[in-house]
This record gives sequence, C-alpha cells and structure tokens, in this order.
Amino acid sequence: MVNRVREKKALKNIYKKSLAIQLIRMGHDLEHTMRNRNNPSYQVFVFPDTPALREDLCALNGQTYKGELNESR
Repeated sequence: MVNRVREKKALKNIYKKSLAIQLIRMGHDLEHTMRNRNNPSYQVFVFPDTPALREDLCALNGQTYKGELNESR
C-alpha cells in the first residue's frame, strides 16, 4: 500500500466576485469555489496564494505589496 502525503498548499479566499473575475482575467488560476458559511447565498472564490496574486490584489486595491505571505494563518 502506498502512503501518500498531501502537501497543503496555501490558499487565498476572495469574497468579492468582481475582484475574483479581475484576478482570473489577469491570469490567476481559480482553485475552486465554495459557499460562504456566513451567507450561503454568496460564493467564495479560492485561489492558490502566491506572491504574484498578492501583488495583483494590492494593485487592484491601490495598496503596496511588501513581499511577505502571512504563514501564521
């Protein structure tokens, strides 16, 4: 029997549909979607958490990316 160990990849949840669409248009891969637990009528868009994603998120929100992913979450 082969024992497979799954590596957990860092994921970033995006709660705003228009922001998720912009990120997809910028070339970011959508990992999956899921229902919002707090409001089931909304979807959550989940992307692999990368420095490029963070840079683009900051650019879209008018912020500056400092180059660090928060690994403590």
